[in-house]
Parts: sequence; structure tokens; C-alpha cells
Amino acid sequence: MSRMTRGLAGLGVVALISACAPPGVDPSRAAPQVLAAPAVTQTDETPEGFDLAALVDAARKESGITVYDQSGTVVKLAENFAKKYGVRARGVKVELGAIQKVVREYESDNVVADVVVNEDLASYAIELLDQGVLVNWIPGDVRDSIADNARYPLLVHQGTFGWVYNNAVYDRCPVSNIWQLTEPEWAGRVAMADPLSNSKYMTWFNELSLRDDQALRELYHQRYGEDLHTDEPTAAHEWVKRFAHNQPQLTKTDEEVSEAVGAPGQSAPSIGPVSMAKFRNVKGKGYALAICDGLRPWALKAFPSAVAIAARSHSPNTAKLYVHYLLTEEGFAPLAADGKVSTNSMVPLPDDPSNVRSFIDQTEPVDNRYLISDYETRSTWEDFWRVSRR
Repeated sequence: MSRMTRGLAGLGVVALISACAPPGVDPSRAAPQVLAAPAVTQTDETPEGFDLAALVDAARKESGITVYDQSGTVVKLAENFAKKYGVRARGVKVELGAIQKVVREYESDNVVADVVVNEDLASYAIELLDQGVLVNWIPGDVRDSIADNARYPLLVHQGTFGWVYNNAVYDRCPVSNIWQLTEPEWAGRVAMADPLSNSKYMTWFNELSLRDDQALRELYHQRYGEDLHTDEPTAAHEWVKRFAHNQPQLTKTDEEVSEAVGAPGQSAPSIGPVSMAKFRNVKGKGYALAICDGLRPWALKAFPSAVAIAARSHSPNTAKLYVHYLLTEEGFAPLAADGKVSTNSMVPLPDDPSNVRSFIDQTEPVDNRYLISDYETRSTWEDFWRVSRR
């Protein structure tokens, strides 16, 4: 039995009630299942049962932790954490293949990562949490400050990602309607990390089809003065097909996208989607980057990172303490500097170079009801992208 089949077979799911579908979602196309959070809550996941002093004391008696994260910021985070609490911690950046690496460690009973932070929520929830490889744990003293839809998987931050342009060349974003990116003017002039190497793009395509079908149809009519007629299942499929056929420049990472968009000396720079962390290149490398204010249906999309503890960690208290630290204003500060928005409502919005705090209402929010659909349809969307690129 494949890991995907095992994951889906082991899911605790409940029916999605269409009447509760969020605004803009066609209930007939909404994802049919959602992940069910564990019924049992640990004592220290409640406000009255959480004791920070006792947790710190227990952590200091352990051997220390290793943290896997897709962001290089994890090195600094682990160092800050270890210094604050007098414990040992090591941060390791694992950008690609992290889910498979953690599964292999678990299956070989050679666990290295005590804490895992990752943005591939669908695989994370189904292959790691639901299979018991990781344990979801919420610090009791901040539980009430975290929204229900950010508790399972426990989300650290919103992880904002979206469209940027070169504001040294253009006075404003040169596109306001996403269908423009399928037109000849932008052929070969959209830069993006290769979707086949970045799972977030398949998630984005799938959720466009589930959440934004009507919005895409309306935008098509506004742009071309006629209704969209397509043989594809949704307007999103038609958009992805045209967009892929328009030959966007594919790069390995967001770093290269930020260069294609923002590097100085260009007369006709690309636009493209990047993490808000890449705005550090404005000061660091002299790039010109700005968020595409007003781009519809969304200028930005939330691609949050989840955090959980290895079920076989040898330092579970230190791991818990690290999770707690990430959800505090002090611990979160290096992430806020990269334009990330904490899921703890008590942590202030970031004041970062991207000015993402001013674009919260232009950011498509997280909705964990789509995780199973995102997981099930990934290979289908990958195939669709390949065919559409021809």
C-alpha cells in the first residue's frame, strides 16, 4: 500500500457542511472532507494546565533538540532559543524533501528532528501528523489566542507569498487582473519558481479552482467583455493552461525570481510571485520590489508553516518549549522581520520592508478544509501543468 493510500485510509474526517462555506466559495465545488483534530488534549495544552517554569526546568534536564525548517532563519531562531533558556538546540534548513526525510527517520527509528516546521500543509498533515510521525501540540497559555483553523495542524505564521513588480521601472503594478498574465505582452516575462519542485503552486492552482472559480469568471468578463467558454472543469484550469502556455520563466527558487523582478538596470523586468522574505533584497542587494497592490482576485496568498513535535523525540520538553517560544513576540521577531504574520493574535503585525501589514485584506487566507483535496489532486495538477507547458 502506498504512503498516499495509507494516509488517506487512516484519516479521521468529517463531512464539510456546505452551508458553512466561506464567502466566494461555491458549495458545490467545495472540498468534501476536512481533517479531524485529535479528540484528546494534553493537560499542558489548557491554560490551567500549562506551567512554563516547570517546562523550562524539565527541558534543562534533556539532551537538546534539532529543528528542521525550510527557512534559513531557523539557525538564528535555534541559537536565540538556546541562549534564552539555557538548553541545547540546533537549527537545520531542509528546503526540499523534508517530509520524506522525516518519514524515513521515523521508519528507521533514527529520529534526528525533534521539531519540524514545514509549509507543505497537506503532506504534513496526512503523512506526518495523521500517521503518528509527529504530534500536534499547542501551548496552553496561548491556545485561546490562536484561531481554531490554525490549531490543527498548529500554524506558526501566515507565510505570506504573492505577486511583486519592479517599482523603479513601473509607477504601479503593470497588471491588475490575473488574466493579463496569459496575454502576449507577458509571454516569457513572468518569473516563478518551478511549480513541479514547489508543492505550494499545486496547492494554489487547486484552491483557485475550489475557492475562486466565480471570481475568475467575473474577471475574465471584465477583461474581455464576454463570458468565459471553456472545455476545462473550472476557470482556474483554463487560466493555468493559458498561463503555462505563455511560457513563464522557471527558476529553482524565489531568490532567483526576486532577481528577475527587482535587479537594477532593467527596462522591461518580469513580475512574479515570491515570499515576503525576499524584500530583504531591497536593502541587501539594491533590488526594487513592491507588492502588486489591487491585483485581483488576490495580490497575496497565505502559505503558512506548521510546527509539530517528533513522536519519538528524546527531548520532548525542549521540543515543547521551542514551539512555545515560536509563538511569543520575542521568539517570533526574526520571522516578523521577514514579513510573516504570527498566528498568535497577541503578537503585533510585522513592520517589515514589504509592508505586508497593509495588505492583509488582499491576502487569500488559510482554510484547512482544503488540505485533503490539495493532497489528493497534486499529481493531477502536476500532469496538467506539464501538458499545458507544451
